[in-house]
Amino acid sequence: MENPVLEALQLTFEELVLFLPKILFSIGILVVYVLIALIITKIVRKTVRFLKIDEIFKPFLKEIISISDLIVFFVNLGLALLAMYTLTSILLPEYLHALTSIIEYIGRIISIVFIIFFTFILLNSIVERVKMETKMKGFMLLMTLFIALILIIDVTAISEEVKASLTWGMSLGLGLVIGVFAVWYFFREHFKGG
Repeated sequence: MENPVLEALQLTFEELVLFLPKILFSIGILVVYVLIALIITKIVRKTVRFLKIDEIFKPFLKEIISISDLIVFFVNLGLALLAMYTLTSILLPEYLHALTSIIEYIGRIISIVFIIFFTFILLNSIVERVKMETKMKGFMLLMTLFIALILIIDVTAISEEVKASLTWGMSLGLGLVIGVFAVWYFFREHFKGG
């Protein structure tokens, strides 16, 4: 009778020998991607510094975020995703579809967070440059929150019918708010005089 421990070790060794070429090839690909990322990061940083992109956006962002760092981050993120896809297609090709779905969903969430963040920065920049009334600032913030809520509803895991109804209701509410505010803002003297 064979020893079960030896049998398990033999099976493990056979599987390791079977997967060893794939593992070594994957490590080689990973090293190549890291080297490419380092080279591309250097090139992108020099290009961004030469084009002076940070100085162009400085009046709008005011040290909140560096555009050059953001560009480098997205370039490296793209290379990391490419490396992940390559390694998954080599080592675990059956999980490629699941990985695509996960990355697509995470990408949607990140894009919504980025849009909301960018909108708030833009709103803050407009408010600082243009002397606005407190009510106008509040209205712009409310509009931004409505739009953010519509975007957040888009990525939630609810049925399409409920999602469509919520988005339609929010859009209708946003339209009504804009209409009421526009009437108040442009005709307030008439209301006060009357």
